[in-house]
Amino acid sequence: MIINYTFITYRVSLELPNIYGIVYSLLKKIPQGKVTTYGEVARGLGDLKAARTIGRLMAKNIWYKYIPCYKVVHSDSRIGKYSAPGGVKKKMELLAKDQIPIENGKIVHLNKYLWSHKEMNLFPYLQSLMRMQQYLSKYALKTTEHRSHITCKNKISCDVAYIDSLPDIAISSCVLFENENVSEISITISPVYFPYIPGYLAFRELVPILFSIKKLYENRLFHDSCILIDGHGLLHPRKLGIASHIGLLLNKPTIGIAKKLLVGKPLIKKRKRYLDRTYYPIAVNGEILGYGIEKDKSKIFVSPGAYISLDKALEVTLSLSWGNRREPYLMILPHVISSYFRKHLDNLIRSRA
Repeated sequence: MIINYTFITYRVSLELPNIYGIVYSLLKKIPQGKVTTYGEVARGLGDLKAARTIGRLMAKNIWYKYIPCYKVVHSDSRIGKYSAPGGVKKKMELLAKDQIPIENGKIVHLNKYLWSHKEMNLFPYLQSLMRMQQYLSKYALKTTEHRSHITCKNKISCDVAYIDSLPDIAISSCVLFENENVSEISITISPVYFPYIPGYLAFRELVPILFSIKKLYENRLFHDSCILIDGHGLLHPRKLGIASHIGLLLNKPTIGIAKKLLVGKPLIKKRKRYLDRTYYPIAVNGEILGYGIEKDKSKIFVSPGAYISLDKALEVTLSLSWGNRREPYLMILPHVISSYFRKHLDNLIRSRA
């Protein structure tokens, strides 16, 4: 279950796994009298970190009569929740009907009834994506060398908001700034078949962001701009966050500006001051890959994505106007736009349901 996206303007073609379809199809293959766990399905996909995501996919299953999500339980033998009509009581009834013994809300001798990831014969999609990130990270790192001359006079700032549905609906907003004045705004709405999994954000947000950036392609300022992404660049477990992905795909300088740190050690003792904010390097295995920037009680983490040096990424971010906001104005505007459309579109969908 692979979905292909082609962006003619960029000469970019992406093939991404439909995780929703893959997982739901897998559940129909669970043998009679067997159960599996969120962790086992995640291992089958290639990364145990996806276990919580599997739990969320079970909760979103609207085809519970045909897709037996009741057969997925916790690895500590707890049967877990059930979002279908009847709740946990109904889940216990269905498991009992499959002759799965339960005591005190737990499956007795889970290993005896467990359908493990080794039996699933499932392609390890996440492991494959992880290897791709590890491979591409070398190129992303190389593009950041000797890139201090980048001007970044014009900037494109992007953010994505989601409507929780099946599949999720992404509202992506990209704003093109000349200096710090808005030149053009692009908003796109698209379905997303890749759920949020820590470390794999790019595969969820790449397509919505590329759709939005594509609409700015004809603007005269586009080709002399750098892209600011609400996410990480090199400050990523595999040194290839979403900002790096986008930079490599579009051959453009990108900067990752995130609110949470995924990896690295803040070197607080090397803290320096710039105007009304302070900044300090973030080290990963002894290598400086980004910076933390603090203003009052607000905090962001900056790292180069591609085609821009670490020092230049810091310089550009420090130069952004903050005012009394939680983060730079250029980062807040696309977030506000996406959130506004998400709220009103969500209300419209619910009113028609």
